[in-house]
Amino acid sequence: IRPNQIETGEGFLICRNVPIARTGTQDYIGTEIGLDTTDVVKVDRPAEEVFSEAALASFEGKPVTNDHPPVLLDPESVASYEKGHIQNVRKGTGEWEGYVIGDLHIHDGELIRAIKDGKRQVSCGYECDYNDNGDGTYSQSNIRGNHVAVVELGRAGSKAAIMDSNITKPKKAERKTTMSKQSTFMKFRLIIASVLLLSVFASHSASARDKEKSHQKH
Repeated sequence: IRPNQIETGEGFLICRNVPIARTGTQDYIGTEIGLDTTDVVKVDRPAEEVFSEAALASFEGKPVTNDHPPVLLDPESVASYEKGHIQNVRKGTGEWEGYVIGDLHIHDGELIRAIKDGKRQVSCGYECDYNDNGDGTYSQSNIRGNHVAVVELGRAGSKAAIMDSNITKPKKAERKTTMSKQSTFMKFRLIIASVLLLSVFASHSASARDKEKSHQKH
């Protein structure tokens, strides 16, 4: 569906069809998943977990942020970081098979300008369980969304990003002007005044011609 970016009449930005997350293997620092190591760990995101009904529903309506906040958001902290929200979260198809897709509604002017200037990648903030696969790798389960951050570089890669910069602005509705009764009355008075002025001018001209003829006879 094109275009993928729409600017509302107020200046808000709607970014449609944004891939926000993907299945497959991603790299994490051990401490990110609760391990006592700074080594890189391979973590699998199985399709059955990423696309589970509960996981997709958990991202619906969640805040969009400008970079990741330092904490997972809650009612006490959200006002400091929320720049918009995500909706219409669904499983990607076709070219976007393996991705979670959503529409980002951006309300913050600073983030809107950053997106227009090229800040496009996205990264999800969420909670989940990490399961040891027994071979030095881990897999995620019970994924629950908290927020979606617009970032310079996201873990899911360059395809998880806000798409084309073709921004469509809605046409402004034509303003219909209605003339008030007072305005109509004033216009009518001006017409009458103009007619009277023309009559006086014509009468004056005729009188002047009569006097001139009378003077010529004498």
